Amino acid sequence: MTTKIAITNEKGGCGKTTTAVNVAAILAEHGQRVLLVDADYQSYATTYYGLYQPDARSLYHVLFAGTAPMEAISVTDYGVDVLRASAALKQAEDQLTIMHLSHDPYTHLLRDALAPIEDQYDTILVDCPPQSYRLLEVIQSYVDYLIVPMIPDEFALHSLRIKAENLMQARRTLNPRLQIMGGLIVMQEANATKRAYSEALQGQTVVPFFHTTIRKNITLSRAINAHEPINTYDRRSNGNLDYQALVEEIMGRIAK
Repeated sequence: MTTKIAITNEKGGCGKTTTAVNVAAILAEHGQRVLLVDADYQSYATTYYGLYQPDARSLYHVLFAGTAPMEAISVTDYGVDVLRASAALKQAEDQLTIMHLSHDPYTHLLRDALAPIEDQYDTILVDCPPQSYRLLEVIQSYVDYLIVPMIPDEFALHSLRIKAENLMQARRTLNPRLQIMGGLIVMQEANATKRAYSEALQGQTVVPFFHTTIRKNITLSRAINAHEPINTYDRRSNGNLDYQALVEEIMGRIAK
C-alpha cells in the first residue's frame, strides 16, 4: 500500500522543500519507489532538482486540464520521480475557490489524478505551498500523514494548538485517516534559547514531535545550489546524518 505524506506549514521559510527533497532521496536510497509532488507554484522542489521548465506540463495541468500524470513527471538521477510544479499553479487557488462557491466538488482532484499511477510508488511525498487554503484541502483529502517542519521559536509554540484544531477539522470534513506523523524541529542551533524552545516543543502533548532534529548546516544550503540531495552531496555532513535519522524514524512510524 502506498504511503502518502504531506510536508506542510503555513509559515514560509521553515524548511519544507529541503525536508521534502532530502527525505524523498533518502527513502529512495533505502530502496523505496518515491514520487515527490511539487504543489507550490514557486516550484522550489522542481527547481531543486534542476527540472523547472516554464512551459512544461505540470501539476496544474494534471489537476485542471486532464493531463496524464506521467506527462508531468520527471525522473531524476537520485531514484526520485518528481511531479513538477510551474507558475501556472498560481491559478489553482482561484479555480478551486470558484468550484467551492459553485458547490462543485473539488477535494477529490489529487486523489483521482494520481489513482492511475499510485501503485507504482511505495511513498508519495507532497511539498505543500505555505498559504493556499483550497489547494491544501485537496492535498489533505489525499494524504495519510502530515510532517510539519518548525523553527524552534515563539511562533512555533503559539501555533501548536491551532495546528491541532486544524487537523481535527480536516479529519471531520475531509479525511478521517489524516494524522500528524510529527512536528520536525529544523534549523536547530547550539544556544540556550533554541534549546529551550526545542525542549518545549518536544515536551508538549498537543502535537507529536520527532525525536530527530535538523541542525542548521551550511552544507544543506550548498546542496541546494548544487541541485543535489544531501545524501549524495555530502554523506559526512550533519545535514545528511540528521535527515538519515529522520527517515529511520519516519519508516518506524509508518511500520506501526
